[in-house]
Amino acid sequence: MAKDWYLATVRHGETDYNKENRYAGSIDIPLNEKGRNDARQGAKLLRSIKFDVALVSPLKRAIETATLLTEGSVNIVLCPHARERNYGILQGITSTDVEHIRPPIHFIKMGGDYHSINPPQAETFEELRVRAESLYLHIIEHFVGQRILVISHGVFLQQFHGLLRGKDWIEALDSYVGNLELNNFHFKDEIVISEDHIPLVKKKQSDW
Repeated sequence: MAKDWYLATVRHGETDYNKENRYAGSIDIPLNEKGRNDARQGAKLLRSIKFDVALVSPLKRAIETATLLTEGSVNIVLCPHARERNYGILQGITSTDVEHIRPPIHFIKMGGDYHSINPPQAETFEELRVRAESLYLHIIEHFVGQRILVISHGVFLQQFHGLLRGKDWIEALDSYVGNLELNNFHFKDEIVISEDHIPLVKKKQSDW
């Protein structure tokens, strides 16, 4: 008999690097106060969904988000597979700073955003996809049948969502993942049969 199970993902709350348009990558920065307040607000919506386990990136911004969102009601398991992409020499700098790097960094435009292809010392998108596949296999091996929450980062979740949707790494870049955005995937065995999206934080008119 086919087995139904559910997996949800959330990108961490806002950080100062998000606000300043800086590449955070594997730099271990915390949430800012808005990110913490938003996560507390998001927890109110999340109370209606009962998760069995939260698989969480080991970076501070993801751990803080997980702690605030789950309010101690879910077992948090740190999962190195779910950490953010390492951006190499781009880490810590702004998108404006990138324009001064020589030789120039190659970007492709997908989903209304620009994605860096070849920063020196950076993790490639192909390598990031391998990590996304490793997380999925870890879930299949250890957690199928449970209601699973993955709390991670924007670029990693692009590739993880792309994997679940049957898209390659380039096609996956077409879907932006916002801070505190919840995506629910309903599986039958290892096939996604439905998906829905819930913003955990309502935006004020001034935020649009």
